[in-house]
Amino acid sequence: MSPHPTALLGLVLCLAQTIHTQEGPLPRPSISAEPGTVIPRGRPVTLQCRGPVGVYAFRLEREDRSEHKDNYNVSQASPSESEARFRIDSVSKGNAGRYCCLYKKSTSWSKRSDYLELVVKETSGDTDSPVTEPDSSAGPTQRPSDNSHNEHAPASQGLSAEHLYILIAVSVVFLFCLLLLVLFFLHRQNQIKQ
Repeated sequence: MSPHPTALLGLVLCLAQTIHTQEGPLPRPSISAEPGTVIPRGRPVTLQCRGPVGVYAFRLEREDRSEHKDNYNVSQASPSESEARFRIDSVSKGNAGRYCCLYKKSTSWSKRSDYLELVVKETSGDTDSPVTEPDSSAGPTQRPSDNSHNEHAPASQGLSAEHLYILIAVSVVFLFCLLLLVLFFLHRQNQIKQ
C-alpha cells in the first residue's frame, strides 16, 4: 500500500512553500541612544541596536562608513527581539555624527537601520550649543533622523508587520497541507471500500 503520488507531490510542494516563506528578506534593525541623542561633551552614551531573535552579531557604522564596530555579545531583549549595546565612554566632536546598525543572521547581513544623529552639546562658559560633525552640512540638529517614531517602539510593538505576514502565510500553507492530507485519506478510504 504505497501512498498516492499526487498526495506526496502536494505534501512536498507544501513543505517547499513553507521553507521558502520563512527565508524572506531579513527585517531591518532599529537603533536608539541612551540617555538620548543630545549628549554633553565628555559624558557617556550607549547606542542600542535591536533586531530579530537568532542574530549572530550586530554592527554599528558611521554614516560615511569610515569606521564600524562589531558586537558579538548579543542578548535577548524580548521573546521576539535580540539586542547589542555599543557604549561611548566620553562623547566628543569626533563621536558626533550619524550612526546606523545592521546585523548578521546565519550567513547574511541585514539592511541598515534608519540613521540616528548623535549630537554633542558644548558646555564651555556661558555658550550652550549642540555640535555635530565638523564636516556636516546639515548643521546642528537634535532629532534622531528618520527614527524618532520608533526609538523605543520595538520593545512594546510586539510582532512587526513583516512577521505578521510570515505568520499568516505559514498558517495558510499549513491549513492547505492539512486539507490535502485529509483529502488523501478520504480518497484512500474510498479506494479501500471499492
